[in-house]
Amino acid sequence: MTTLEVSIIVTAVCIGFSFIYGLATRNYSTVDRLWSVLPPVFVLIWMKDFHGNPRFMTAAFIVILWGIRLTSNFAIKGGYAFSFKKGFTGEDYRWEILRQRISSRFLFELFNLFFISFFQLTLIFMFTLPLYFYGGIEGPVKAAEYALYLLNLILLSIELYSDILQLRFYRRRYKEPWRNLRRYRLGFNTFGPWSFSRHPNYTCEVGQWVVVFFYLVAAAGSLHFSGAGAAVLLILFIGSTVFAESVTASKYPEYDGWRKITSVWIPVKSLFNAKKRREFLAEGAADRAGSPDSLNV
Repeated sequence: MTTLEVSIIVTAVCIGFSFIYGLATRNYSTVDRLWSVLPPVFVLIWMKDFHGNPRFMTAAFIVILWGIRLTSNFAIKGGYAFSFKKGFTGEDYRWEILRQRISSRFLFELFNLFFISFFQLTLIFMFTLPLYFYGGIEGPVKAAEYALYLLNLILLSIELYSDILQLRFYRRRYKEPWRNLRRYRLGFNTFGPWSFSRHPNYTCEVGQWVVVFFYLVAAAGSLHFSGAGAAVLLILFIGSTVFAESVTASKYPEYDGWRKITSVWIPVKSLFNAKKRREFLAEGAADRAGSPDSLNV
């Protein structure tokens, strides 16, 4: 049995477990707990074939760093919370919202089977798959590959910094003395990368897996079918962004105003609205929130 076949079997087992666990417990975050774990597992499995290839080992090391960052972040948020009576109790907030929107248990379990479990876990395998083919390329590492390694590490660093700021923001926003500051009263994060992009974590997450695919392109000198995984991941995150923004806008009245002057992912719009963003975030801006001219839009 090849290492690729082993990784496919691991994916199939995870799909089955995710569906059955969700069906039995109504906790549908198995896929979230596996999201950051499976890519490092795949590269460790494939390492049996490619441990002598420096380009694969470098890429694998970066993927393992990515997995440590994301797993740690989800654990800090309680995603791996466990009790012997109830099993895993941590769950992504979006599944509870979707349970309310899909009231039929039968329809939701179909959603659990085909989207939550099968689609998402297959996607994890697919966006990691370029690394398997990357490991099969021999020869010296090219300058373009080194540049991509660096870019991946930069994106990883920005995402880590964004995670830290996000956790700090949510811990502070209801505590003194920060709760009295406008940027905490808003309810949503506007610090660091979050002041330029409404979703810097999504931007860097998708960006890293696009870069992983381009490792293969740079080394092989041509496109490859395994790039479909990164393309589908991009589409999934677009949908996740729309959903997340609808939830945030429903909770925080001033979020719509913030959306008008900031970029959703890549901070182009934000740079052109630097003055408007400063005015929006300034202390006392809340007093002008009812004015049509408060955001200059």
